[in-house]
Amino acid sequence: MSVEKYIAPQWRYDYVEPKGKRMRLLSVDEVQISSRLLNKHIRFSNGSIQPERYKPNFRKHMEYADKIWLSASRAIRNISALPENDVHHHEMDALNQDLQLIFSDAGWRWIRKEISQLKKRQTKTRFELSEDLVKKLKIIMAREELKTFDEVVDFLVSIDQELQEGSE
Repeated sequence: MSVEKYIAPQWRYDYVEPKGKRMRLLSVDEVQISSRLLNKHIRFSNGSIQPERYKPNFRKHMEYADKIWLSASRAIRNISALPENDVHHHEMDALNQDLQLIFSDAGWRWIRKEISQLKKRQTKTRFELSEDLVKKLKIIMAREELKTFDEVVDFLVSIDQELQEGSE
């Protein structure tokens, strides 16, 4: 039995819909990537720090905000604990509905931007190099007129591949 992949619904705008690309609510993998970010920013207390990011009802009514916060934080915890294929669509719909009640259009735009940054950081790998090796890489950068360390590594990998092909 194959489970259909959850498709995130579109954000419902408060006032005017944009002419460009519409924002989406969260997919399962985005919840799993951004669970800490979401838990940090769905709190009632943040409504007074950055009021433009939150809906007026969420900022002004603590009991209402607490119910939504509790529901959203439970959903985030449950979704994050499960493999992507085991998450039920109704759980995602409920979480996305709660997020729609918490964030204003500007707040959701900011959250989407932060999630995008998290995704980018996940795709990059960082490693440490000795100072001596960095100096050697900088010499290669200057000699070959390369601008970034990524370009230097690509250059060296291509040389290695050529050497491997030549030895065969």
